[in-house]
Amino acid sequence: MTSTSPGRAILPFAVRPLPIALAVTLLATSAGAADDVPDLSGIWQFGSCGGGGFNLSCMILEEDDELLTSRAKAYRDAIDEAAQPKYDCAPMSVPHLWTDPYAYRIEQQDDRVLIHYGKDDVVRTVWLEGHGHEEPATNEFFYFGHATGRYEDGALVVTTDRFTFDPQGLNADFRIPSSTQKRVTERFSRDGENLVLEVTTIDTFFLREPWSFRVTSRPFEGEWEGSWQCDVEAARHSLRLMPPMYPDDPPVERIDY
Repeated sequence: MTSTSPGRAILPFAVRPLPIALAVTLLATSAGAADDVPDLSGIWQFGSCGGGGFNLSCMILEEDDELLTSRAKAYRDAIDEAAQPKYDCAPMSVPHLWTDPYAYRIEQQDDRVLIHYGKDDVVRTVWLEGHGHEEPATNEFFYFGHATGRYEDGALVVTTDRFTFDPQGLNADFRIPSSTQKRVTERFSRDGENLVLEVTTIDTFFLREPWSFRVTSRPFEGEWEGSWQCDVEAARHSLRLMPPMYPDDPPVERIDY
């Protein structure tokens, strides 16, 4: 115990009791922070754009969409369908991955959130801010990008960037790519028993302005399939019926995995 004068003792700073007003404020702040963390864990059905049933219209970037830059349309016209990675079982990245009509599972941990997709064995890791996670090096890019997240106003907000160039990054069906400038922001929140996902994508090479959509998922009631095996032969089957866009080029020799 520290003494400043005979008969008068004070506690060291580290163990002094907090003023009542400050203690109440800290308790309220702590409770508010807990309230900001929504319960997202569980298995969720494929998201619907609304109107009931199987509706993915809001998630599709059309091949002549007014949001596309001239560069995006030029690339779309130059690349042929046979060159799309999906025929080699390459999965789709976000945001187009959300158009696949499969359930997905969210797993919330203390320092990260894992998103397991019901197709292609895709697992995305969202690194929660404030836990000292290492940032990618300047020259590091990833097929699914680098995702960081934070809880804010009762939602999980995920920002993903550092994507590799992807010839099917915005739409695999219409040959609309995405660049290393792509940034996807996803906001997950609860609406009663449902999960609401709001997605905004920017890519200054291929989009004139941000592209956004909002979908709602219900709890999944079926049996969750934890693994997916893509059959390369089945994925390439339709190529046999596809006329070559460049008939003067040598035949494409695809690698067998």
